[in-house]
Amino acid sequence: PISISHQSIIYSLFFSLGTLNAMPGQKSLLVLVARSSFIAIALQLFLPYLLPNGPPVHIPLNNRPRPTIDRSNVSLRLASGKVTKIYERLHEGQTPLLIGPETVVLDNRGVIHSMTEDSKLVTLTELQPSESNPQIMTAKVTEVANLGPGRALGGKFDKNGCLYFADVLMGLARICIKKSKQQNAKVELIASSVQLEDGSWSDIVYADDVDIGPKTGHVYFSDASDIRVDRDIRSGKWDIMYASKIEAMRGKMSGRILRFKPETGQVDILATGAAFANGVAVDKDETFILYTSTYEGAVMKYSLSGEKKGQAEKLLIQFPGFLDGADCSFERE
Repeated sequence: PISISHQSIIYSLFFSLGTLNAMPGQKSLLVLVARSSFIAIALQLFLPYLLPNGPPVHIPLNNRPRPTIDRSNVSLRLASGKVTKIYERLHEGQTPLLIGPETVVLDNRGVIHSMTEDSKLVTLTELQPSESNPQIMTAKVTEVANLGPGRALGGKFDKNGCLYFADVLMGLARICIKKSKQQNAKVELIASSVQLEDGSWSDIVYADDVDIGPKTGHVYFSDASDIRVDRDIRSGKWDIMYASKIEAMRGKMSGRILRFKPETGQVDILATGAAFANGVAVDKDETFILYTSTYEGAVMKYSLSGEKKGQAEKLLIQFPGFLDGADCSFERE
């Protein structure tokens, strides 16, 4: 925050007093200067508190060490033969559906689903290899449901075939397509706020990613920031990067991890203090949660049981970039 010097205040007072004894022409000039000085001081004093996301804060220099990147490791590149790009297969005159997909979700039958930037749930089926490039496949993309007015990000299917998804506008939501006809499937708002220890309610402002515990069926999800998303005026779409950038610049670390219990309908807060809480992943025994703290470059671990139950700790650090989604493979220890 900008500090106001005593000298500035004294000058402003002198200008104000000088207007009382000045000649008419001089008085007009001095009044203008005095008003300008007063406005400048008022802005310096109060403007920080009028900013939409609060006054500025001091962000210490980030001196975290950067690891050396092994550029000879091609296991996650197309050259390895293990990675394949999937594109939407379009026919002449067909309008594309797979626009801005944020995440990939598999249902209980293994069907690939994704949620697009215009909040449509789509499936990718009938995958076909490209004739010109073995690392490229095309898929038939079909719209399954409209997920509402917001922007759906992460999601996970439960054992009953219902998709829980994080929506940056609504919060935690759910759609059960299997139980109803596809055209009549309704989006249910599960949680848009959470009750704090003092009894007050806190809005879920930026629901980001979701995972479901394989033992209890509890839904674990991230609330990345307390900054609301903004809409891009030109495109009319939700600008999900806006809040992320502001969170990074102000250094408040407002991200948190929440849990929804379907058996009681209650939502509680598990962990706080993440620098944009992003990806969420539960291990196969549901003993801990992994989640990414994007602007710390860290993977956090929250213990659900054992000696460290209820504690969050940094598990992996010093990543070279900014972390996003996360998942746990049940096939590996």
